[in-house]
Amino acid sequence: MDPRTLLELMLSDLEGAPELYRPTNFWQTGLEKVVADLRERGFAEFRRHPSATFFYAPRYAPVSRPAAALSRAFGMAGTPGKLISERIDQVPVARAHHATVRALDPADRAPFLDGFSESTVGAPTEQLVFDGRRFSRSSLNYLRGLVMLKRAAPDLDVSTVLEIGGGFGTLGEILVPRNDGIRYIDVDIPPVAAVATHYLREVLGGSRVLDYAATREQEKIVIDEIAEPATVLCPWQLPRLTGTVHLFANFISFQEMEPEVVQNYANLVTDLGARWLLLRNSPTGKPNVREPMLRHRYLEFFDHYELVDSDAGLYGQDSEGTVSEVMVLARK
Repeated sequence: MDPRTLLELMLSDLEGAPELYRPTNFWQTGLEKVVADLRERGFAEFRRHPSATFFYAPRYAPVSRPAAALSRAFGMAGTPGKLISERIDQVPVARAHHATVRALDPADRAPFLDGFSESTVGAPTEQLVFDGRRFSRSSLNYLRGLVMLKRAAPDLDVSTVLEIGGGFGTLGEILVPRNDGIRYIDVDIPPVAAVATHYLREVLGGSRVLDYAATREQEKIVIDEIAEPATVLCPWQLPRLTGTVHLFANFISFQEMEPEVVQNYANLVTDLGARWLLLRNSPTGKPNVREPMLRHRYLEFFDHYELVDSDAGLYGQDSEGTVSEVMVLARK
């Protein structure tokens, strides 16, 4: 199914979805903007859409027009200007993030990360090249989180990975091509679920992604019966998912939800037997939510797990002036 048709199917079904699986307060305005951009501009250059760079395809470079104009002006002013331009665009921060991955990744153990280079699908406005490979703020955040996980869990088994709120599909792009036999399942609200389906199909191949249209009428979605290495589901399908996942990941999106919504997801993840959790959260929470999702809520809702490691510096710094905490939890 083409991405536009898939988007409309998801949005139609969203209208009848239970409240716990619908977009929360944070995403109410975002949903309208993202849908409008996709309907008007299509999917081919989705990473250039204003709504994408604000809501689900983050960049290191400044979003504000004055800062972006200043960066361009310095960039045309020779070597000294280029250094200032890179400073404005936070290239040194990105370079440090890449260096962390390269230096600290236990490369002889799965999940294998070495050799990753981000696709140009979606026509991104920002991709940074280090050692001849392409990276973005999204991919370097995931890569650093995975390195921290590997170092905290030497006996890690990630045969099945479940993510809620996977953005445009970066985690699947990192894991699937480098790890034979891995299964990646992304659960997200439309319209982002439609974007992730499109992206992963372009990156992995259309036949390697199970889409919403193929599963929407299934009363039970059995993990072990999924043949494709990547699957994209909508939130109201999560209670129908049965089997066992080995790793659950959530990067920031829980903080865009109300606590009761997160608690419901936490219960479903726990019921799926997740052995490890990899979570990224802001110490101060997100704006435009009724009640911020802070650290103690994560630990409260995932009470079948114990904290193995946490970091808000080496692995947790997001962009300059923005700090996140990355937490690794293991099932008790």
